[in-house]
Amino acid sequence: MQLNQSIVLCGFMAVGKTSVGHLLSETLNVPFIDTDAYLVVKTKMSIPEIFQKGGEGYFRDLEHEVAKEVVLLPPSIVSTGGGMLTFDRNGEILKDHSTIVCITRDFDAIYATLKSDTNRPLVHQKTKEEIQAMYLARISKYKKYANFFVSNNSTVLECVQKIIDLISL
Repeated sequence: MQLNQSIVLCGFMAVGKTSVGHLLSETLNVPFIDTDAYLVVKTKMSIPEIFQKGGEGYFRDLEHEVAKEVVLLPPSIVSTGGGMLTFDRNGEILKDHSTIVCITRDFDAIYATLKSDTNRPLVHQKTKEEIQAMYLARISKYKKYANFFVSNNSTVLECVQKIIDLISL
């Protein structure tokens, strides 16, 4: 399958965007770009260090620069940070230049993954209810920009196959 534009994977933290993205890029033989990893390389700082240096606003400004850069690259699989599409300036750029697939997962599975991950600066101090409220708020933004929604409640391979089936239509 030949891609004419990038496929952008969005969704809440811990839904499997990176795992799905890696396998999808291998399957389609196109580059894989994780926007958080891209940002780490670009700034030479970890995500927690970026937040510590300038707060969430600073991180979101850097993330916007990454969104502007990745749309200029050849067709790729792009995995975004969980909050990237919650900002219209990013959603509009990515929607105009790519196919956006939102990956979903049961909230309890998301929460279990998040609580065991020490590299998530926005969730360390939050209760399950606060994280769920953030999840619900972000879903409405994902709905605004996503071309397709795909569940990742089974295996990564099944999720990848669902995406391929959708973009082949």
